[in-house]
Amino acid sequence: MIDKKTIGTLLGVCYAAVFGAIVTVGIHGYWPDMSVGVLLLSSAALFVGFYFTGRWIAVRNEQNKKLTTSVKELRRRSKEFYDWLDSQGHR
Repeated sequence: MIDKKTIGTLLGVCYAAVFGAIVTVGIHGYWPDMSVGVLLLSSAALFVGFYFTGRWIAVRNEQNKKLTTSVKELRRRSKEFYDWLDSQGHR
């Protein structure tokens, strides 16, 4: 089984690879005359940012598993939501 710290690292790398590549290609498509050095520097910054975003998402997922919502709190939130829907005329 994969360790929890390894899952966070893998998720961070996956986010960095996928979203970093997509945004870098988008930047290059929007500014095709941008120099290669500036493009590599901005893509490196994006990869680092998306890596830490993936790590943060993994940590939040673990916290959500540990901190469950009580049934009473869930009912209160549901009632609040449906009361809001009624006030907006959507129900």
